[in-house]
Amino acid sequence: MEKERKNQSLVFLQIIVEWMDRRYCLPMNFVPIMVITSKTSMLTTDILLEVEVNRAAGNNVITNIKDAILIASDVSGIEKTADLRTKVPIKCDPLSVVNFVWKLPIKGSSVKHSLKLEYDATGQFDNFNLPLYSFEDDVELSVPDVRFEICTQVLSQQPGAQLCRASSPCHFVISIRCLVDEPSTLFVVLEADERIWTLTERTKMCSVKDSGLGQLALSIIPVVAGYLPFPNVSIYECQQQGLSDVHVPGTELLCFNRTAGKQIRVLSAHNSESHFGKDDSSRGSNRITKKIVKLFD
Repeated sequence: MEKERKNQSLVFLQIIVEWMDRRYCLPMNFVPIMVITSKTSMLTTDILLEVEVNRAAGNNVITNIKDAILIASDVSGIEKTADLRTKVPIKCDPLSVVNFVWKLPIKGSSVKHSLKLEYDATGQFDNFNLPLYSFEDDVELSVPDVRFEICTQVLSQQPGAQLCRASSPCHFVISIRCLVDEPSTLFVVLEADERIWTLTERTKMCSVKDSGLGQLALSIIPVVAGYLPFPNVSIYECQQQGLSDVHVPGTELLCFNRTAGKQIRVLSAHNSESHFGKDDSSRGSNRITKKIVKLFD
């Protein structure tokens, strides 16, 4: 137990007591039985808040979280309770990690959120019961409004080829769907590791039509063979520079990438098998012509 405490982060607090016109400072050092961290993430058009409760210390104490409440307040003071996606009550054993996930109800640049966790603690060996405790915290979060959704696809430019080869150009197809009813012109920018991809086309404009859909293709070249991650895609507002016809990227727009984290298999530049342009009756797939299609229905 003492060895475990040495590996934990001590918390140093002071309690100030005033009595008979005198002030006394009482230092307190302890190891918290729960360490709480939080982060936000995006799921389609929803913004989620994930609160992680880490039982890093206290082998002789079992905590039971009875309730978890998150209340959001907008600028006008209207409060809304966030939708909790984790079932409560939940038992937190020593050295365990528990995650609470809420769907945030209010979107804005700075939204105040009040978090409250109610829990009790039970002795594992000493058979003692502790009263109900509560953890409360106020935090302001940026809850952006997601306006676009994208899908990406990599297609070989070689006739009849189904897989890409290193040092051979490929089409990087980006399909965009606008989640709000507003036709717009966007500026699409690619970023990638130069050791993996050569971006022969890094930027391109794309018009989102009245249907809410838009699509474009940029030329990229894989540098190495293997399973390669897709290039990163960023979307910006398209702004006209002065009175000229030159357009430049403006404010970056938040989008949900359905294919984020996807990889593509790339073959080596030289292979002992027949090259992709040669007809082979035993390999009917070589005669298939790839077409760029929309990824949204």
